[in-house]
Amino acid sequence: MRTDVIYNGDCIQGLKRLPDNSVDLVVTDPPYGINYLEGMVDEKKPIQNDDDLSFLNIIPKEFYRILKDNSACMVFCSYHNVSVFIDKFKEAKFELKNIIIWYKKKKGMGDLYGNFSPRYEMILFLTKGRPLLKDTRYSNVILFDNGGNKNHPTEKPVGLIQILIKSFTDENKIVLDPFMGSGTTAKACYELNRRFIGFELDPEYCEIARKRLKQKVIMGFFGTQANSTSSSFNKDLTGNSEEFPQILPLAELR
Repeated sequence: MRTDVIYNGDCIQGLKRLPDNSVDLVVTDPPYGINYLEGMVDEKKPIQNDDDLSFLNIIPKEFYRILKDNSACMVFCSYHNVSVFIDKFKEAKFELKNIIIWYKKKKGMGDLYGNFSPRYEMILFLTKGRPLLKDTRYSNVILFDNGGNKNHPTEKPVGLIQILIKSFTDENKIVLDPFMGSGTTAKACYELNRRFIGFELDPEYCEIARKRLKQKVIMGFFGTQANSTSSSFNKDLTGNSEEFPQILPLAELR
């Protein structure tokens, strides 16, 4: 199993290829099921499949299978469908240990004349077994600037993701993010000397992630094409560094 790679393709297919008990932490920001649309510079780009929560019938079970015992799973969500998320993860045998509130300071939009200004998002802290803290014991209300969504309409701050990663992993451990977006989790891992595996459906965001990391992002999830930029940061599970292959088809994810 290779690490430090982002696969451009359907994460459900990819997750099924990952071995049991192979990942130390899941940190991910999936679609919230709210048809989110936010202006980005001069254009609006919708979040793919944000009107469909059917992935929750499969992905929580895959997370539980892939995670090692006594590991954590951090899943961003909003109040709109939080009960659906919680129910599906509990069905997959996860324990809901806490709900972390990310307070963003910056005012949200929404109904300007008929609702309160949204300024927070939820992070479900789910566990398989009993993971122990590796870092500072943070509050379950984290104050962190939004950061401006420069690369993705729902981009999360690198520093916020790093708090989650540092809390439950040591260096060289493996973090999984199947909704990688513009590569924030990968960037957070790179800076903390953690290894990552990611999936992203939109090739545009894979390219943004590649540029952010200045390293290879596999574009040939199904063995069709690949970006030619190389890196020596990739390692297999033995710790051996290798150049990224030009093509990494799904069949090689085993």
